Amino acid sequence: MIPSQGRCVLLSSICALVAPTLLLPCLAAEYVQQNLTDSPGFKLLSGISSVPAPIRVAPDQDWMGTDGAWNTFSLLVGDPPENVRVLVSTASQQTWVINRQACVSNITDPKTGQIAQLNAFNSDCETSRGFLYNNTDSKTWRRKGYYQLWLEKNLGLVGNGLYGFDSVGLGLLGEQGPSVQNTTIGTLVTANFWLGHIGLHPKPTNFSAFENPIPSYLSDLFTQKKIPSLSFGYTAGAQYHGQTVLGSLTLGGYDASRFIPNDLTFILAPDNERDLVVGVVGLTASTTTTQNINLLKRDDVTMFIDSTVAELWLPVEICKAFEEAFGLKHDAATDLYLVDDALHQNLMTQNPSVTFTLGQKYSTATTLQITLSYAAFDLQASPPYRGLQEKTKYFPIRRGNDSSQWVLGRTFLQEAYLTVDWERQNFSLSAIDWTFGKQSDLVPIVSPQYAVQHYRSPKKPGLSTTPIIGIAVGGGFTFALIMCAIGWWFWRRRHKRKLEVIKAKYEADVAAAAAKKDSSERSAKTPTSPVHDSEEATRVFPKAELPSHSATHHELGTDLKEKNPIAISEADNTERPIYEMPGDMPERQEAGGRQLSEKETMVVRERMYNGIDPNGSPLVSPLGEEPPRRLVPISPSEVTTLSGRHPSSNNVSPVTPRTPRDGAHLETTDTFFQLPPYRPPRDGRLNEDILLSPISPLEGPTDTSRRRFSYES
Repeated sequence: MIPSQGRCVLLSSICALVAPTLLLPCLAAEYVQQNLTDSPGFKLLSGISSVPAPIRVAPDQDWMGTDGAWNTFSLLVGDPPENVRVLVSTASQQTWVINRQACVSNITDPKTGQIAQLNAFNSDCETSRGFLYNNTDSKTWRRKGYYQLWLEKNLGLVGNGLYGFDSVGLGLLGEQGPSVQNTTIGTLVTANFWLGHIGLHPKPTNFSAFENPIPSYLSDLFTQKKIPSLSFGYTAGAQYHGQTVLGSLTLGGYDASRFIPNDLTFILAPDNERDLVVGVVGLTASTTTTQNINLLKRDDVTMFIDSTVAELWLPVEICKAFEEAFGLKHDAATDLYLVDDALHQNLMTQNPSVTFTLGQKYSTATTLQITLSYAAFDLQASPPYRGLQEKTKYFPIRRGNDSSQWVLGRTFLQEAYLTVDWERQNFSLSAIDWTFGKQSDLVPIVSPQYAVQHYRSPKKPGLSTTPIIGIAVGGGFTFALIMCAIGWWFWRRRHKRKLEVIKAKYEADVAAAAAKKDSSERSAKTPTSPVHDSEEATRVFPKAELPSHSATHHELGTDLKEKNPIAISEADNTERPIYEMPGDMPERQEAGGRQLSEKETMVVRERMYNGIDPNGSPLVSPLGEEPPRRLVPISPSEVTTLSGRHPSSNNVSPVTPRTPRDGAHLETTDTFFQLPPYRPPRDGRLNEDILLSPISPLEGPTDTSRRRFSYES
């Protein structure tokens, strides 16, 4: 008997030597739960201090499968745990493994035809199928019975499996993850599913209508508080981007380093057997010789994302469009598009790419594009897949007769990252970020039971320099166009207003000229009659009043203010004030040291305002100066316009007081009007009762009704 301590040392040594080849779980470390106290994008509810961290399931280094080479993930099943390698199923809620009986067969003697050996074990079968699970060796196995697989019945992939319950743990040998006890396991023998899978759907399994539903593997992990939510992120990985890129599986979150984020979020369909449904808005292909080949031959295509299968199951019309575009040929025996060497070389030369434009099933307001190069379609099938006898290249599209068979399989998920939040009933698709050397960035999706989401977790990276420069240049150009349009609009409006003003004033001037012409004609018909001398002493000039119409100040032309010192009145259509004569009684002045009498004052008044002496004395002041003259308002008929100007351009205010009528102090060259010359009284008499005003060439006879004002009795 070896001592216990010695047995432990010996067992550890043996495990260290044989573990890399036999994959025994001798040195598997115990799983340590990790929690998060802060989750980006989520606010923890009151009373919750931390949530479980998401789990990154480590991918294997192997690529396996008969329908192509696919990256697998490891599970530890049973007690003692057996390591099996499985794929990912986004549609299944169960864990499937390959039963040992799938690789045991009877060997027949080719000479006699008799069974030579019973239950011969095929070791090559065990390796190619991702290693086997022997339920009879597990101490925790509980048998349930044989049931139909059910999962891919719409695609014709049927079969039976031995179901039961056992423990399932995540991770590789030495990297053991969390383990779930008594979870549903289906053991397979059929070749329709060459590898097992880990199901990521949260729906339960119903074995009978009389039994309670059995929770799924993902639900068990969440219930046991080993992941923060019922969610996952997954991409299948690829081998054709210069170097091998392994797949990525995150439970309870996603790996933000693996994809390019976008703003499109899909809503789960109500059918829990086809819930990850997207609408195909566009489907185009491009080659080295032809661009934008339309492959979408119908407008009602909705595709179900299901990583359980490898191919793209497309409508028959679209498959025929692929045939025409790429020269594919459908093989009726295998129902595959087999590719021989000549076709393969032609496709390599054309280097085709296929772009899927996807949107929500019931809305295409926002879309995204996923592009697959020919390398993504360059797969190799192996026996016994679809009855093949040897390895053959094939193009992974299949004919789907109705919408229940339209599926986007693992081929599509080589270039797409799928994130599903089962609790919030939404999911997203994103193009893969093929930047090599990036560190994993696990982002948790926290359940509504733990936290409230206050903004969308995936964040868009900042814009690079080139887009920023483009946006700035485009924005500046757009702003310049807008400002030019605004300036043109204001200029056009102002120009239009000016034209309207000019037109209105022109019409007013024409009307004024016509009225003036009529007035001149009427004045010409009225002769001027002399007034008797005897009436001169009693006639009085009335108060001077301005004409009733206003002079128009023209808006255009030369600035009149520079040439005319007289102030310009711009008030139109207002009643003109009446200018009064100076006061009736002048101040009494001293003459020779004495005060003037009242009669002498009247004489001075007559000399000053009427220009005559009632006593017949000459109109010369004692000082030898010319007597002051009467300030009278000017009539419009006395105004003459500048040569070449429209009458409306005269800016002389009709209400401005005037200088003496003889115009002695005005310049004759720079004024806008000329005062008429002084006309002496007829017959040389100063006591003429009528002062005749000169007749302007533009007007008729002047008003002769002005009278002198006399204070004589």
